[in-house]
Amino acid sequence: MAAHLSSSIGSSGVALGELQRPRGVAAQLNPAGFGRHTFLCGQSGSGKTCTLGVILERLLLETEIKMCVIDPNSDYVNLGSVQNRESTRFSESEYQQLARRYEALAAGIHVFGGEHADKRMQVLFGRLSFRQQTMVLGLDPIADAEEYNAYVRIVRDLGSEGFTLGDVMTKIRSTFNDDARRLGLRIDNLGIQKQAIWAGGDEPVLEQLSSGWRMMVADTGSLPSSTEASIASAALLTHLWDRRRDREPMIVVIDEAHNVCPQNPTDSNQALATETVVRIASEGRKYGLYLLLSTQRPSKVHQNVISQCDNLLLMKMNSASDLQSLSDTFSYAPKGLIGLVAGFGLGEGLAAGKIAPDPLLFKSGSRLTREGGSDVPSTWAR
Repeated sequence: MAAHLSSSIGSSGVALGELQRPRGVAAQLNPAGFGRHTFLCGQSGSGKTCTLGVILERLLLETEIKMCVIDPNSDYVNLGSVQNRESTRFSESEYQQLARRYEALAAGIHVFGGEHADKRMQVLFGRLSFRQQTMVLGLDPIADAEEYNAYVRIVRDLGSEGFTLGDVMTKIRSTFNDDARRLGLRIDNLGIQKQAIWAGGDEPVLEQLSSGWRMMVADTGSLPSSTEASIASAALLTHLWDRRRDREPMIVVIDEAHNVCPQNPTDSNQALATETVVRIASEGRKYGLYLLLSTQRPSKVHQNVISQCDNLLLMKMNSASDLQSLSDTFSYAPKGLIGLVAGFGLGEGLAAGKIAPDPLLFKSGSRLTREGGSDVPSTWAR
């Protein structure tokens, strides 16, 4: 079995852990397979977060592809630093070798987050698409025709796209008409200016990165509100799509995908993010944009996204309806193996698609970096 996997994948496979059967045989994924969209799902407590962390670490080690991670639960904020060996399951020699290699590339990992982060996850209002600007302001071109038109004229007068929300308010205050006054009241009443996400004039997040960057983590979980997280996710995804013609290979990792690209968006920014992810799913591969989606609620993720995924990583799930739907969608995953999923233990899963030469049952290995956003300790049960 080990020889078959090695001959199918080569010497630089993405080490995932070991096979469930027989134990002791390394489970490896084909790194080139991540040039297709990948769907990872498992219920809460299945080990999904750890497994995704292992994959991200190994993709950093074994490939040269860049990665952009949308991290709603702050689970991957520590990817830039190796934890002590005692906190891992690596042998001393294996740890030393991996840690040395990982630390050599850690400078290329950048985490953007809320107020207390080293790098702030902020958006320059004028760098948003005009459509997203009006979404943030809650303006409808028909229902709010006068205010919408006032905003059109203000943006035209401001001229460049590098303006801030403060510039908009200054322009409103110097415009003496009722439509502009109502627009200013709208912004004030909605508290938009008070949101911490707005930059005072910095460049967009990706343009702050040095030329040698490998990974950026958008720690949207550290932003003060779900509204700001939704704005940031939509802005980042739109920016990536707008830059698609750069044809720079990149894996776009979306954790808790059911909150970023749901089947039924609950607000306009979530709708924009969903629309963009659907576009990446259907057209992104020819531009070098590859999705890696993770969720515990597959039925809530937009079906036009799931249907474009050529890889499946499936961990413990008890929902019979979810398993049936996944079996129907991912026909390349044997039904007999999907039938075993409800009995999986912590960290156990099924890999199928372009990332696995043959469908395989795995048990996740150890993380090299420390997981962020971990569960509350269960010491209360004693």
